[in-house]
Amino acid sequence: MTVRTADRTLDIFESFARRQSPITVSDLARELSLPTSTCFALVRTLVDRGFLYYLRPRGAFYPTRRLSQVADAIAHHDPIAQNVRPLLKALRDATGETVILGKLQGLGVVYLEIIESHHAVRYTMTVGSVRALHASSIGKAIVSAMEAEPRERLLSQLKYPRITDRTIRSRAQYTRSVEEGRKRGYWTNVGESSPDVMGIALPVRIFGDLYGINLVGPQSRFDRNLKSYAEALKATIRKVGAVRTALYDD
Repeated sequence: MTVRTADRTLDIFESFARRQSPITVSDLARELSLPTSTCFALVRTLVDRGFLYYLRPRGAFYPTRRLSQVADAIAHHDPIAQNVRPLLKALRDATGETVILGKLQGLGVVYLEIIESHHAVRYTMTVGSVRALHASSIGKAIVSAMEAEPRERLLSQLKYPRITDRTIRSRAQYTRSVEEGRKRGYWTNVGESSPDVMGIALPVRIFGDLYGINLVGPQSRFDRNLKSYAEALKATIRKVGAVRTALYDD
């Protein structure tokens, strides 16, 4: 369940991120399908708090830098970003592929950190994106590490909509894929969410909660380098585990 006012406020900022230009209240209200009075009240509150400003009275408005400053202050002290992000960058540099840190969110996987590959052809996604659990190597890795009762509760709710021709479509297929990953030593997504894209993932506990780290990129490169990629990922997981211990000790 979402809180409507919070949801609409976030919609406003995401609208500016897409448009990257000023807009009037009436135009924004139409874009977001909001009553003009509701949109005006939200904008007025954000102007009063210093997050938006009018270019001229009753004209178009735009965000100030305050949101960026607040976000920077938060990000600067993010314990996961501070301690794990350097290890994710090192994994990207060692393999050349995009590296993602994610965790469960409902029946999906939310991407918390993304270190993009430098290759011209690479996997690109934005932080905060939520991917379908049944078509995610991170999802399979996390599910494999869950206790039996919460895992059963989660799987009983899982749907299997088709995303590509290779998407898993049933619980039996999903369970088999998770078990295959357990035997293999890592979990895969081979074209199940994006054609010709492959990902491999492992679970890791951070602050006592389950996360997943994966490498993702064109299947052709993974076919050539799968063994070395898997070893590099396993080495990174061990390092993240050591960071976790140090954080608890502090």
